Amino acid sequence: MSDLNLIAIMLCAFLAVAAMVFASGQHLAARAQLRRRLPVAAGPRNAPMGAGGGRVRSAITQHFVEERFGVDTELRTRLRRDLLRAGYFTNDAINFYIFARICTVAVLPIAVFVLLRLYVPGMSSMLTTAVAGLSALIGIVGPDAYIARRQRLLAQRYREHFPDMLDLLVVCVGAGLSLEGALDRITEEIGKKDRELGKNLEMLGVETRAGRSTMDALNSLADRLALDEASSLVAMLRQSVEFGGDIGDALRIFGDEMRDKRLLRAEETANKLSVKMVLPLGMFIFPVILVIILLPIGLKLGSVLK
Repeated sequence: MSDLNLIAIMLCAFLAVAAMVFASGQHLAARAQLRRRLPVAAGPRNAPMGAGGGRVRSAITQHFVEERFGVDTELRTRLRRDLLRAGYFTNDAINFYIFARICTVAVLPIAVFVLLRLYVPGMSSMLTTAVAGLSALIGIVGPDAYIARRQRLLAQRYREHFPDMLDLLVVCVGAGLSLEGALDRITEEIGKKDRELGKNLEMLGVETRAGRSTMDALNSLADRLALDEASSLVAMLRQSVEFGGDIGDALRIFGDEMRDKRLLRAEETANKLSVKMVLPLGMFIFPVILVIILLPIGLKLGSVLK
């Protein structure tokens, strides 16, 4: 019984620490996003922190290089694509990913082991090792799970803003701009609504200015966004350019279809709510209703039988 109590205490402590770390991470991410949107205030107070942050970034970039940890070209390409899809556009994103993996795999089990030895000294060595191994497993899976979650959230945001981007393209193309000029013109406006989508459009503009063809740059954009809508848009634009069709009309029709799909997705989500409510209704609400209805009857029967 004591071992079960210790396990319950440790699980509660671990869940509490995990919740605190998750909440702190969300708070720091929100503050970082706010700092990116606000202008940087110049002053002596910001200088030391900026210098310290630059030193930390430089140290991570220098010591956590891909070649030192056996990251080959294929793995580096896959990691770079996954990080771009998750919204990390800096050149040293892979270095920070390697640093995060090492910290979660090495530091988290050691910290859990030390905390258990300090605060739960009566725990057996086997149980302590098992909990530390469980934390190591969480450290291995955690970074990839976080990146996958970021990709899902960004994909959902991209789908929400994609019809607006098509409307701006229709307006710009209808005003006489070329496709390249229209994409370059809407980049700033899209960046105000969605920073990550604006960054992807900036990368598209950089690729085209570097000499890459517009269709190849659009294919790269569709690969970074990982959306079926983006792939369909690239295929539609390629056909319009190759066969000499009107790009404005094609974009207008495609935008209407995307808006209809967004409405259908919203209706699908609303229709799923009734099915998702069955389990909580059956587990929490119906038993309470039955108790409320049957309790007076039971009390009455008990008084009669006495």
